[in-house]
Amino acid sequence: MLVLLALSCSQLGAAPVVTSCADVDSQIWAQAVYETDPAQYAVLDPDGNGIACDGIPAGAAPALWTYAVPENAGPAELVRVTDGDTINVRLNGQTEPVRLILIDTPETHDPNDPPECYGQEATDYLTWLLSLGGDLYLETDVTDRDRYDRLLRYAWLDFGGGEVYLVNEVMVRSGHAALYTYPPDVEYVNQIREAQTFAREHGLGLWSGCTTDADGDTNELIGAQGIVSQPPQQTQPQAPAQQVQSGSCDPSYPGACIPPSPPDLDCGDVSARRFKVLQPDPHRFDADFDGIGCER
Repeated sequence: MLVLLALSCSQLGAAPVVTSCADVDSQIWAQAVYETDPAQYAVLDPDGNGIACDGIPAGAAPALWTYAVPENAGPAELVRVTDGDTINVRLNGQTEPVRLILIDTPETHDPNDPPECYGQEATDYLTWLLSLGGDLYLETDVTDRDRYDRLLRYAWLDFGGGEVYLVNEVMVRSGHAALYTYPPDVEYVNQIREAQTFAREHGLGLWSGCTTDADGDTNELIGAQGIVSQPPQQTQPQAPAQQVQSGSCDPSYPGACIPPSPPDLDCGDVSARRFKVLQPDPHRFDADFDGIGCER
């Protein structure tokens, strides 16, 4: 079952029934459902630790507050992902840049500065999200274009089956983007603000992987956090993950004793392969978000 399923914009769907972890394949989705009513959805947290379905990949969560793509949203064809909050689409035979409304992700293409913390991760996540197929729809708020002549839109994914995904909200709920308001385009500000609260409370994405200001404003990240910034100085080589004492094992990697960040590690620094990964994945071992780290 795909993480992303959605209802056709011409139909009115019913809420998907979630009675067990088998009904979802996204931990973020399960957690969002569980927190709407912990008593009703206690089956999603059988060990009572407050983490719903903690054995499945992080994935993405549908918009639990609606079950249909808005009627005023029009179809579009994805051309490419530029970064975590910008895509290119084909509309009316032309390729158009689209800036996703109400979100902001760290910069990756600023010619005057190195890539910001979590910028590449946000780009990778959006690329993954939009690679799963289905139909893409774009919805206008008030303003048609920004000063760079980019279309300002909400992006929706439709896979059929009763679940719809507002891409803008998905990016924020997973911790790959922060809320960014620029009135008058604020149609879904309350929903996306709630998604940011969820991501922040659970330490997802940039909320644990980066230093942010109090609001997670990705335009005001504190300090030098760029992906190409110099790593911390080490007086001796980092020990392999399996040689680290159990008390130093990061809980994101059960079954493989890998030390927490910093310093940031990649798969070449550890001998473990194909190990289980739970979010927030501080070392970013799970590049395709399938719950398995260092698969190659």
